[in-house]
Amino acid sequence: MAVAEIDEVLDLIGFGWIQVLMFLACTFASIFIVNEIIGINVVSVDIACEFSLSSLELSMLSSAGFAGLILGSHYSGFKTDQIGRRKVMMYSLCMAVSSSMTSIFMPTFYLFALLRFMTGLFVSGASCNNITYMSEYTKAKYRASIINFMCYAFAVSAIYLPLVAYMLTPMDRVLFTMYKLNWQAWRLSMLINMTPGILAIIFFSTLPESAKFLLSIGQDERAYQTINRLYKSKRKQDLTSVGITGVTDPNSPSNLEDNRNCCVKIWRGTAPLFRQPLVGNFLICTTILCGFLFVGSAISLWFMELRQLMGSRRMTVCDMLQNNATSIVKAERICPSKTSNFIDSVVLGATFLGCSIAVSLFLLCMRHFQILFMFTTLATICGLSLNMLVDTVPILVATALFTTLCTSCIPLISSVLLDLMPTHIRGMAISMGFLFARISVILANILMGFCMVPYCLLTFNLFVLITLVVAILSCTLPKS
Repeated sequence: MAVAEIDEVLDLIGFGWIQVLMFLACTFASIFIVNEIIGINVVSVDIACEFSLSSLELSMLSSAGFAGLILGSHYSGFKTDQIGRRKVMMYSLCMAVSSSMTSIFMPTFYLFALLRFMTGLFVSGASCNNITYMSEYTKAKYRASIINFMCYAFAVSAIYLPLVAYMLTPMDRVLFTMYKLNWQAWRLSMLINMTPGILAIIFFSTLPESAKFLLSIGQDERAYQTINRLYKSKRKQDLTSVGITGVTDPNSPSNLEDNRNCCVKIWRGTAPLFRQPLVGNFLICTTILCGFLFVGSAISLWFMELRQLMGSRRMTVCDMLQNNATSIVKAERICPSKTSNFIDSVVLGATFLGCSIAVSLFLLCMRHFQILFMFTTLATICGLSLNMLVDTVPILVATALFTTLCTSCIPLISSVLLDLMPTHIRGMAISMGFLFARISVILANILMGFCMVPYCLLTFNLFVLITLVVAILSCTLPKS
């Protein structure tokens, strides 16, 4: 009888039905997160029409959820390393669903934007935990592939959101009036978008806490029972049958009681990321992550508005934007959303799914840094081509590829960051990395809101330059 390392036991277990439930729970949580943060932009044109929003207010609404994520992610990362991955996920999802449900009843723009900010704040716990939770129950050899499969949820959501909005377009814009509130179709769309969050809560209520987290806080017996449950479900016998009576994690720190106040604890949990030997890899991974989100998310967030402003004449993107924006200034905003825009968004989501599948296939024969370099190089070429293309279909394809070649690499760089960090600081590393990345999204959002039309060439080529920088940085990642 012996105590075995937890990664060795996970190798014995493989991938059982409990891990399948974990995969589904994290996938539904991912879909819900994307629906709540990105989904608002699929119906942004209709929201702008109802509330008569300016470009500045539309930019504010698009950034509200990300602002909440930024403010909540650091604390969520701290708490997940203190009280557990699953517990933080449950609290986060329950509060986010409640906040999102409340927001759809808001009659004024600023109340609606405040509730969207609160939803982003609450969902931050789930956003920094779903990847961490799943990775800690996956054998190291397949971790990158499983995380990439799990993140297909982002692509599924990118298809699901415009499809829901498209199916609701035949309905009257005002479905009914309740307490002087005109219930428009976009509110029903947002209500439907909460379904994955409710499913995720149901799944997580049946799942165990992360065994690696339990080991990191000294609950070795509970961690053993959790791993034993997984082994029983897959092998139909106890771990004692193979001579294992306990599990350990050599990467976990000694469990010392810390009586300092919360702020000091958070700082002490964060500080190792900015010290040797972690700081170099952390900063490189975080910079790459910021670049992917800056380019991919900004164009995705404004995709519906871009397509709404663009015409069908043989002109470059910037020429079309400036020409049509001049016409709209003299008239009113075009309402409601063009039905074709939802189909274009489905194309964007399908391209994202295709790129994600390509990442999974390339992982079978290529290293992380090679895939990152190849995808960012192709994205750079697609971005440059937008300066010259004049036909509608090639512009749509180039825009979709430019965006999705970047966003499909987000789970890949996340798995690299997880592999480079020790267990007791993984939650904080992911939350800090995404905190900086979400700040970059807000900056990109503001840039698009103010400069998309008047400084179109400069704006789009800045995105191309950032993609090129990310391609160069990907070559500096550890090769092992």
